[in-house]
Amino acid sequence: MKKTALTMAISSVLLAGGAQAATVYDQNDTKLEIGGRAQGMYYGTDDNGSEGDQSYFRLHVAGETKIDSELKAFGFAEYNLPVSGSDNDELRYAYAGIKHDRFGAFSYGRQDGLFTKAVNNYTDVLAEWGGDGLGKDTEVFGTGRTNGLAQYIYTYQDLTLGAQFTGNNDPQNADRSNRVGPNSTWNPKGSSEGFAVSANYDFDMGLSLGTAYNQAGKTDEQVANAAFGGDRDAKLYGVGAKYAVGDLYLAATYSHGEDHLFVNNGYAEKMDGYEAVAQYTIGKFKPSLAYLRTDVKDNARGIDETATEYVSIGAWYNFTDNFNAYVDYKINLLDEAGSTSMNTLGKNTDDVVAVALQYNF
Repeated sequence: MKKTALTMAISSVLLAGGAQAATVYDQNDTKLEIGGRAQGMYYGTDDNGSEGDQSYFRLHVAGETKIDSELKAFGFAEYNLPVSGSDNDELRYAYAGIKHDRFGAFSYGRQDGLFTKAVNNYTDVLAEWGGDGLGKDTEVFGTGRTNGLAQYIYTYQDLTLGAQFTGNNDPQNADRSNRVGPNSTWNPKGSSEGFAVSANYDFDMGLSLGTAYNQAGKTDEQVANAAFGGDRDAKLYGVGAKYAVGDLYLAATYSHGEDHLFVNNGYAEKMDGYEAVAQYTIGKFKPSLAYLRTDVKDNARGIDETATEYVSIGAWYNFTDNFNAYVDYKINLLDEAGSTSMNTLGKNTDDVVAVALQYNF
């Protein structure tokens, strides 16, 4: 077994919130790291709901304790506070686990779903946008950041395998997004029990392949209140590939979902997601180009529409390892219905440009 391969696989579990951190304690086989981000950011757009200051502060803490020569315990937590105030804050991560050099890692708590780690992360590398073309999202059936996820990740040489149990979960701060349905107050996010499996393989020439399958049941409230698709499990399958050699990075991902994507007050029968990205680093400058699209179909409801489609043109300038500036222009390709700035699925059709200064510590 390659111990370095296992270390890299598990580090994605432990450092999900960002690579920047400072070691504040390292004694008696125990290490504590604190890191975070201060970001000043502005959105320019005709969409009044998004335009303006989008700055935020983020802080994370990571701990690790050696149990014996091959076994360690770890924990990670991250909090995000936007300038709009605590009404929009989020405890992004809070999980703990154990990892063994030979037998892999087990973790439990609020963490990224295996679909994110195995597939979505290949193309979710844009300066500001991205990660929204495949059907993955926070607290959406265990695909993104979700409470109550139990995961086991095992690596043998260049192969990494994952298994996940998704417990019954409600959205964090659900009172902010609950809606009144025909039978009760409910939320389209959250889920009942489910599972996921994943596999990744890294080739020596810079090529990596990944796949994941995620399935979770609907909550009682979703079953009772969704206009359609609430009585069937949400299913999402994805595959991806990335090629990273030197300063070049290329990646593409695809997903297919059933009764998973929430549109028009129900869960669409089918969805297909596509993401592709190309980036190249030139000294301290890194330009980025990406395309994302999500197609939705539900024959019984007469739905045959695109929920997401845009081109992202962005670039970073890294002044130091800690400080960078970036711009990311989202060219929205959705067709507007009338003069509403929305398409027929209620998705905004306006372009958005993000400009940011970011300090990582």
